[in-house]
Amino acid sequence: MTDANDNQKDLDSYIGKRLREKRQKLNLTLTDLAEKLGVSHQQIQKYEQAQSRIAAITLYQLGEILGVEPSYFFQGFAAFKKKTERISGDVIIPDRESTLHILLVEDDAADGLLTRRAFSESSVDVNLFTVHDGVAALDFLRNKCTSVDFPRPDIILLDLNIPKRDGATVLREIKRDRDISDIPVIIMTNSINFLEMISCYKAYAAGYICKPFDFDVFQKSIDSLARYWAQSVVLPSRSHGLLA
Repeated sequence: MTDANDNQKDLDSYIGKRLREKRQKLNLTLTDLAEKLGVSHQQIQKYEQAQSRIAAITLYQLGEILGVEPSYFFQGFAAFKKKTERISGDVIIPDRESTLHILLVEDDAADGLLTRRAFSESSVDVNLFTVHDGVAALDFLRNKCTSVDFPRPDIILLDLNIPKRDGATVLREIKRDRDISDIPVIIMTNSINFLEMISCYKAYAAGYICKPFDFDVFQKSIDSLARYWAQSVVLPSRSHGLLA
């Protein structure tokens, strides 16, 4: 009975993921889809987060709204389930030699150049990609920027004072999204506000860094950060499995 319940939960999560991906590809907000379906946006969110099971008739209606067959929501589930079962039985081996992929969210060009320079002088091989506002960051992480050829980041360096959507809001949205919530987010700021810092840690920030004016000090801090995430901790994105 437990296995059947687990399988149903996995299926509900997969259907919710497929629903969210299709909605986002069509640039529909939760409210847009909710209005078309005749439910609240909170209900759509529950569907996407597998907090509420989607009835067959509702899947049919969603398919009509999104322009897909109801079977779309189930496509690939068998392969996904097989991969999940394989991974759960694997021995994880950290890959400490591979490149550390970092997404930098920074709107100040000078700070961005200094950060890139600091990483270039690090002892760790770093691949850095920069976006300049909160909306661009979320679009990139949710694979909306199809023209960008950059791997899923191992960590995110997030400035708080960015346009379109501030860093604190971006942090909360990342941690609410099941597909990207596992990526560590480190806050970078020019000055530390204590209450702001506490708020970010409560929103599951993985770290909080103050950018010093002295480049040498900043470079050492960046090198320590890179070595910690590349060599000291084990991240899912920097691991591979061998069947036990």
